[in-house]
Amino acid sequence: MMEVGSKHLIRAITGNDAVKKHLGDLGFTEGTEVTIIASVDGNLVLGVHQSRVAVNRDLAVRILV
Repeated sequence: MMEVGSKHLIRAITGNDAVKKHLGDLGFTEGTEVTIIASVDGNLVLGVHQSRVAVNRDLAVRILV
């Protein structure tokens, strides 16, 4: 897991097609900058495309930076 406040570029999204589509619909695509806003028990609040999105641990591990 990354530190709160850090910014990273998304290198890849892993998982099946449904997971990739869901994360893509939320704005998580390769090459996009993502900011870690908060972390609670492995669940994350992420800043992406000037929005805040909460993702659970299962989805968070699919976003590779």
